[in-house]
Amino acid sequence: MTNLTKFTWWKAAALRGLYTALAIALPYLGGALIADIQWLTILSAAVLGFVTSIVTSLAGLPEVVGNDLPWWLAAVERTVKTFAQALASGFVGATLLTDVAWSTVVQFALISALTSLVRLILATLPNAPTPAIASVETIEGTWVVDEVVPTERGSIADVSTASTSASAGPS
Repeated sequence: MTNLTKFTWWKAAALRGLYTALAIALPYLGGALIADIQWLTILSAAVLGFVTSIVTSLAGLPEVVGNDLPWWLAAVERTVKTFAQALASGFVGATLLTDVAWSTVVQFALISALTSLVRLILATLPNAPTPAIASVETIEGTWVVDEVVPTERGSIADVSTASTSASAGPS
């Protein structure tokens, strides 16, 4: 509970909550184009998704605590949490469980989970492709190799290295 007093925890929890709210709102927005879904329902589902994300963040955020999970396990955990949060958000406006349009709510929850997974995949892609060698030139028996070497955070820097090759024969 000491994380509740740290700015980094609130920032990470709010960012996750925002991503969850957007992932939940997208299927509802798509459904609003086809069916008669009120904007208040979309907003309520997104806000409820944000709140449930903050509540589930109380159990711990790997990026704040420093847990180093394998990528696939973190992706499964995030996707399952988003599915559950979207499913809970689908109960907006229902008085009884029989009032819930289950086929629609489950479809929206699956689309929200898929959206969360795609966002996670896109977030883990490298910023820029890294070519191995840009060019190779020969200058008077010396190989000059211009390499493109990745630096911190995916930016690219040019590095030149030179090595002398063995001569082809006696001169």
